[in-house]
Amino acid sequence: MFNKRIKNLLVAGIVGYGFYFMLTHHFIYVDSSIAILPKSEPTLTNTLFSTGDRKEVLYKGIDSIIANEDLRDAGIGELMVEKELISEEELQAAELKVDAEG
Repeated sequence: MFNKRIKNLLVAGIVGYGFYFMLTHHFIYVDSSIAILPKSEPTLTNTLFSTGDRKEVLYKGIDSIIANEDLRDAGIGELMVEKELISEEELQAAELKVDAEG
């Protein structure tokens, strides 16, 4: 009886932490791998996001990805540069365009 209660509490704690982790992180699919970026606040918004490969990033538009404030604050631009999907110059140009429109 006592062991069953402890097991149930342990399982509930693990499930609760898993849900909290999902609320506080972005899971970004980047060119056949997954990167995890922290969110600025717990929410389900943009929990799962795919940049794809360089061709998909260019098709979607770098500025349209950067325009998403949640992802931008989490560092998606730097992630795309790190994964060599875009150059630092392309990131800066997209940020300037988004800031000018903003």
